[in-house]
Amino acid sequence: MTEMILNALMYTSLALLAGLLLIQMVPKGRGVEGTLHPWFLLSVILAIPLLQFGNVLVLGSTYATFFDTSLLDGTLTAMGEHILGTSFLLVLLFSSAQLVLFVLTKKWNRYVVISLQLLFFLGIIVAVSLSSHSASLTEGYVTGALSNGIHLLAMSLWAGPLFIVSLYGARLEDGQKFHQWFSALAVFSLLLVSTSGFVMMGEIAPEYVNSWMLTYGQLLLIKNILIFPLLLFGFRHLVTLSGKGVSLSMRERQRSFRAESLFVLAVFIVTAWLTETEPPHNVLRTLQNEPFNPVMQFFLNEPLIENQLIAFSPSLWSGLLLGFSVIVFFFGLFVAWRWRQTTYSVGAAILFVSAFYLGLMTSTAPGEIPVNLTVHDSVEEAIAVNREGAELTILTTWPIDEDSFAVIFQENERHLVAERLKKEPDGYRKYLDAEVELENGFLTGGEQFMDTFMFIENEWVDVETISTYVTLGYVTEDIERVRIQFSNESVEVPVDDHVFFYVQSMNGTLEEPHQYELLDEDGQKVRVIEKRQFVHEGHVH
Repeated sequence: MTEMILNALMYTSLALLAGLLLIQMVPKGRGVEGTLHPWFLLSVILAIPLLQFGNVLVLGSTYATFFDTSLLDGTLTAMGEHILGTSFLLVLLFSSAQLVLFVLTKKWNRYVVISLQLLFFLGIIVAVSLSSHSASLTEGYVTGALSNGIHLLAMSLWAGPLFIVSLYGARLEDGQKFHQWFSALAVFSLLLVSTSGFVMMGEIAPEYVNSWMLTYGQLLLIKNILIFPLLLFGFRHLVTLSGKGVSLSMRERQRSFRAESLFVLAVFIVTAWLTETEPPHNVLRTLQNEPFNPVMQFFLNEPLIENQLIAFSPSLWSGLLLGFSVIVFFFGLFVAWRWRQTTYSVGAAILFVSAFYLGLMTSTAPGEIPVNLTVHDSVEEAIAVNREGAELTILTTWPIDEDSFAVIFQENERHLVAERLKKEPDGYRKYLDAEVELENGFLTGGEQFMDTFMFIENEWVDVETISTYVTLGYVTEDIERVRIQFSNESVEVPVDDHVFFYVQSMNGTLEEPHQYELLDEDGQKVRVIEKRQFVHEGHVH
């Protein structure tokens, strides 16, 4: 909950800062008239690094609890070893530069100062994006951080002026001149939000409909639906400010901007809530650690069986709801164009959100059970299931028991994957949940990558135990064997074609800190790699 509140306040502060800077940048007569209180801008500048440091403290508290250390030691660990610490230091740097400009450049040219402030604001956006979900799911953080940064920047540029007009709408004397620049900015921001949003969805929730079974998917769906009321109010302000719609009084115009701002805040709150939930990169695997969302259970007309997904299958009732929501949306556009009272537009927006959400939820039904019972003619054919179009290169195989083995392969020259296959009399069969993956760039760059994955439920072993540990690693040096040092034992495994693999299952749990000793052909240590914790799912980024 603390992280959610901090992030919601962070998104709001970023939007306010963007709005304050843009309003001061536009020529006189095209924005809010009168001087905004300088302490308002100062407060927002100071709030951003404080909020980001709050996130560092939350992570530091988690580390302190996990490693049984002090809060100070946990916070220092978060600062030094987590990307969130780097993000905070960058935010502090750019915010300090903004503070210096605020204090020391009062006699400078206004446009020069605001231009520099906007440049540092862009740096803050990039810094905050480094610690986002999307960044953590992509190679080197670049693609994810970029898409998240564009998304956050576009929302800030769009929502910022809305917030300022909501607060100081009485000073907006010439709505048409404000419309001439703000509407163009809003449309451009909408395009950026949509494009970057689709990119992030592809990284975070590739199984979009199936993700509705999880809290993350439900929140993501609600966030997407809440964009439509913003479009409705955007249309209202476009036509009314341009003089092509009904004329609004200054009081009603401010009320309309405040209504849209409330929907923006709702989007920010939902987005902040998303940061506290597990991204569903693989829905079935995530369901091993995250509970099935009870809202989805309520809408399903029949219970799901084990390992069953959902399907989008509209019925007559759900089709009527979806059709009704479309009618309500277009009616809302008409209301926004012709009716002065903002309450009618708010009512249409709420009715649309409710009907559209109910229509989508009632369109779901039990779907496929992705348990592959097919017997494949070859190992290559078996591992290609669900990887159509990918370039797969088998590196080695590793025996697990008399009837099964692990196949270690490279996907698209980027990912290192291990899957368990069963040898049948006439071919090979895949197991449902026996896969681990070192993702993005782990086979390039001349570095060693290895991790141990902890499973509570899985198909790596045929006996029922409390926990299973699967180790997968890649080394580039001339390594003959790897000694894995766990808390209660040490085991040596051979290296075959630069990869090594090990599975163990037990009625207990291991302490998380462990290490890998890389040994040459003479048994001498070449390097020791320390690990603080296991990976508690089937893939690591």
